[in-house]
Amino acid sequence: MIRVLSGFLALFVIGFPLLLSVSPVTGFLALVAAVLCAGGIIKLWPPLLTAGSLVALVEYAVALLLSGGPLDVAGALAFGGALSVLVQATSFAARFQGAALHPQVLWDRVRTWLGAVATAAALSILVVVAAGSITFVLPAPLGPALAGVGVLLAFLGVVGSTLQRPDSPPHERMRGERTSRDTV
Repeated sequence: MIRVLSGFLALFVIGFPLLLSVSPVTGFLALVAAVLCAGGIIKLWPPLLTAGSLVALVEYAVALLLSGGPLDVAGALAFGGALSVLVQATSFAARFQGAALHPQVLWDRVRTWLGAVATAAALSILVVVAAGSITFVLPAPLGPALAGVGVLLAFLGVVGSTLQRPDSPPHERMRGERTSRDTV
């Protein structure tokens, strides 16, 4: 089930930049990202998926550069959120590959992922607003570059803190089931 979710998220993350700018460069980057992400999802190997996600992020940056249009904040937040959940979901699936999970455990993890995405989105909006307010002081190309770097750092910080945090203890019902089996 998580592989299917990861597959759809990977399709979105790889295909979204192609909506902004179709060029040989973005096409090549999309192909590389697709191969790496597909390998990471099929093998449930997070380092391979992370490499594919980084190539997709570069593809998005190149597409924004080639499109020449203004930054679509909603599109950028959707892209970042999908990328974040893609990495987190595949890492979760790799850790618990083949294990039977209580539905409550899965829903708790989904809430954690959505909370991380909401936090990253809020931080990203704050960085974009802050960069927009200081663009009067900076030369023209440094304002968007600063906003992009800030959004990237916010994304990496939230994903890094989520992936490094030890898993929360099992749900209370899971603890009850485990103790009842151990005593029998």
